[in-house]
Amino acid sequence: MLFSNMVGVDLGTDTLKLRDRSGEKFMESRNMIAVRGRKVLAIGNDAWEMYGKNPKDVRVSRPMAGGVIANATDMEKVLTGTLKKFTTFSQKSAGICLAVPSQVTPVEQRAFYNVMNSTLSPGKVHLVDKAIADAVSIGLPVLGSSGHMIVNVGAAATEIAVLSEGQVIIGRTLREGGFELDRDIATMVRRKFNISIGQKTAEGLKNNLAFMINGPRLEQKVFGIHMLSGLPKSDMIPALAVSVAVLGTVDRIVDEIRSVIDRTPPMVRKDIMKEGIYLTGGVSMLQNLPIYIQKQVSLPVYHIQDPKNSTIRGIVTIINEKELHSLMRSPAW
Repeated sequence: MLFSNMVGVDLGTDTLKLRDRSGEKFMESRNMIAVRGRKVLAIGNDAWEMYGKNPKDVRVSRPMAGGVIANATDMEKVLTGTLKKFTTFSQKSAGICLAVPSQVTPVEQRAFYNVMNSTLSPGKVHLVDKAIADAVSIGLPVLGSSGHMIVNVGAAATEIAVLSEGQVIIGRTLREGGFELDRDIATMVRRKFNISIGQKTAEGLKNNLAFMINGPRLEQKVFGIHMLSGLPKSDMIPALAVSVAVLGTVDRIVDEIRSVIDRTPPMVRKDIMKEGIYLTGGVSMLQNLPIYIQKQVSLPVYHIQDPKNSTIRGIVTIINEKELHSLMRSPAW
């Protein structure tokens, strides 16, 4: 296999990240598309700017849902357009190493592969488990026999994986993440303040105010539509109300972590009890979330540095280190 021109791709439901082999060229863009009829009006960040403000004849949506591809046609258009903007990429000579969730069905995994192959020449696409890439990014000896546990809390899904000998030996993908927290917050604001807000506003409240255990008693002004009058209305939303709103979803994630630990083979579980859990993903930056999970599961929880980009960093490391190339696979479909 030739890896000299390979590009790493982290295809997330919310964002699409690309990095070249040198690590010098990096691009991050929203995984969104705006379409009128059959005409593509915008992709990426430009489509995100239209979200919530688009006219009825314009569809603004995400090609992925729950960490997997939901609309292959839209995904191909977003990917093709994004790769063209990534100036180091050459369709004729470059290959792609793509991170995929470990707990996807063969059909879902094939969708990732097919979308990539529609953009590249056959044989240019290689897949790696997202949890493996996360583990590599923090320097864990993934090819060894010791067990490791990675929890990646993303926008649309939370992936919980136990690794050993370069493989995911047990895992669980919970189709809940940052988007579910946004919905929790929007529901709370509607019920307690009689204001309807959009996902962008809810996301802002989550990022600025939400905390676990202890946090500053801040508040933020929001604008929305009054549920009774239908007129514009604003109000101050306290951090405590936002934090209580997300607790149910966070606790479901904690329950899944416990479940995976309980199902882990005894010898591997012994390693995890000693080593602890590594927490990553953009939503893991929720204030004091690692401390909260640690108290709930009674295990050390370590927050990976720069968690939003851990997967793409791991992919580039796998591309560059020959001894890690066995972690990549190229399905023969």
